[in-house]
Amino acid sequence: MGASAPNTESPLIVGALKNKGATFSWLSNAGIVKLNLMLLIFQISSYATGYDGSMMNGLQSLTTWQDSFNNPGASELGLLNAIQNVGQLVTMPICAFSCDRFGRRPVLFVSAFILLIGVALQAAAQNVGMFIAARGIIGMGLVLNITAAPLLLLELAYPRQQGPQVAVYNSLWNLGALAAAWITFGTFRIESTWAWRIPSLLQGLSSVIQIGLCFLVEESPRWLISKERDEEARRLICKYHANGDESDPLIILEMEEIRTALRLEAEARRNTSYLTFFQTKANLKRFFIILCVGFFSQWSGNGLISYYLTLILDSIGYQAESTQTLINALLALWTLIWSVIFAALMNRFGRRTLFLISTAGSLAVYVVWTGLEATYEKKTALDGTGGDGYAKGVLAMIFLFNFFYSVGWTPLQVTYCIEILPFDLRARGLVLYNLFVALANIFNQYVNPIGVTNSKWKYYITYDVWLLFELVVVYFLFVETGNLSLEETAVIMDGQEYENRLIEGAVSGAEKKLHQEPKRDVAVETKALPSDG
Repeated sequence: MGASAPNTESPLIVGALKNKGATFSWLSNAGIVKLNLMLLIFQISSYATGYDGSMMNGLQSLTTWQDSFNNPGASELGLLNAIQNVGQLVTMPICAFSCDRFGRRPVLFVSAFILLIGVALQAAAQNVGMFIAARGIIGMGLVLNITAAPLLLLELAYPRQQGPQVAVYNSLWNLGALAAAWITFGTFRIESTWAWRIPSLLQGLSSVIQIGLCFLVEESPRWLISKERDEEARRLICKYHANGDESDPLIILEMEEIRTALRLEAEARRNTSYLTFFQTKANLKRFFIILCVGFFSQWSGNGLISYYLTLILDSIGYQAESTQTLINALLALWTLIWSVIFAALMNRFGRRTLFLISTAGSLAVYVVWTGLEATYEKKTALDGTGGDGYAKGVLAMIFLFNFFYSVGWTPLQVTYCIEILPFDLRARGLVLYNLFVALANIFNQYVNPIGVTNSKWKYYITYDVWLLFELVVVYFLFVETGNLSLEETAVIMDGQEYENRLIEGAVSGAEKKLHQEPKRDVAVETKALPSDG
């Protein structure tokens, strides 16, 4: 049997939110509105990664780009794409240390500067070597950026918006992909190197915005409390979560829950390192889930579409430059719409349920896709025409695959990894996730173009088998996290004893703080009240 679903509401936060009344809306809270506007600055980090992947897809369709770099073949294309992930691997060892030591906020802005350097070099590239160096630098800045941004998002967000905020973050990968796709569709008519230099230059837009608005960004309250800067954290929570209301019990509950979680983690692990993942059964399970999410998120067949759509379209007869750039642009728009919809709806369904639907749907689509591709190629070999109907069928499967991938894998991969991690392992866990994604992408970017070129339709069978394996792993390994607070998701991995200690510690601390209402039964309010959805 698969993992069962626990109660999906934070027993501590529910009580505090109940005090606000059943009709509470975050739109009526100016503090939360300001907070969500600030969080947009972090959301665009995902935009940057989506722009990068789609831009490279679009550039491969441009004759001027092909001419500038001597018409690179399958292996050369693999290197040009994979070098960005190599840059990520080089920088990963310092990501978690930097975020935990110096704070999430400064790491975000340093990474934006590094990205701008890489983008400038890429746009000015005069040869393959210069372009490769630029891609490597972009990878170095990108990995720091996508480590700090989701941590800030999740640790600053209003309790009930934490999961959806990070889900929207990952879905905005498609906004970047959309922007890059339509920009390359618009510039392919330029008969000079500016056809690819303009999209390259515009990749730096997200970094310019983050640097320009740095004065609006706050530090993570969880990081501040971990550094014994409690008063700063309290002011942040009061300002943004309670709209400046010092008497709001939510402030005390959040503060005490974070303090208690940090204390329990400190008691359990005096010296935290990457080896901590192998010291308990719960942490080992966390490690394997992160491993699976990292690889599955890139090996579900999406790598073919994200980086080598040009090769797929060539194989089914859509070879015109204008046609390929238009399909790339329409696919990006389609995917953005569905990923944002499912990110907004994620709290209405279980995380594990969405993963299962996403993986099963992707498997079904790939099986049909493989059959259509095989029939098209066999007919082409026999009579020189594969049949327009089969080509359109393959194209439809590409769009349908992106729909199913958007159900679960797009909005949940980063959200889920962070949700299952306690504070002291959160940055390291996110680095591990990025490591596995980078390793999976290096394989994708080297092997996929060679596989599609040499094995043709038979290469798709690899993904049919792999997606079936993914479905089995998700069913038996993945657990439900629901809408629990960051601290309480540890309950799912660490068991009932941890839950009791967390709730008792936080309630005890809250009762002491609520000295003006000493007889108030906080435990009853926070544990007995049902979910209000």
